[in-house]
Amino acid sequence: MTVTALQIGLHPSTIDYDAPDFAAFTGLTEESLHAANDENLARLREAGYEADGCQIDFGENALGTVRAVLEHARYDAVLIGAGVRLTPGNTLLFESILNLVHTALPHARFIFNQNAKATPDDIRRHYPDPHRTAALDVPRDLKTAAARNPANAGARL
Repeated sequence: MTVTALQIGLHPSTIDYDAPDFAAFTGLTEESLHAANDENLARLREAGYEADGCQIDFGENALGTVRAVLEHARYDAVLIGAGVRLTPGNTLLFESILNLVHTALPHARFIFNQNAKATPDDIRRHYPDPHRTAALDVPRDLKTAAARNPANAGARL
């Protein structure tokens, strides 16, 4: 079997790029976010993972959109974008998505990218082989986690 991943992120057309929460993402535009979403999915697929995207808004429709995707497929890994995770105004949205996914997919690993672009190295921390759906054990410390993935070599621990 192939590792399946779901990338959840804000739909580029729903963001006010001048709002303080998003102004911190230097150079972010609707066009660049569309391109980043497409590139992230393409890179995961090229690395051998099955990857789907789920773009959401900020409102009640967001959870319905995620719920609908989760009802039609099983995912081993769930990536949640920085626009949802790192903006203070989205804390409740992020919390709600985490709880929804955890309830629907208690076995899934949450994957968070370390910079604006997700890479296959992000998912490899838990699924180094795209054809082995058993996740690695959760490490007891950050040094062990970093040692599993050479891309983390520069990470501060």
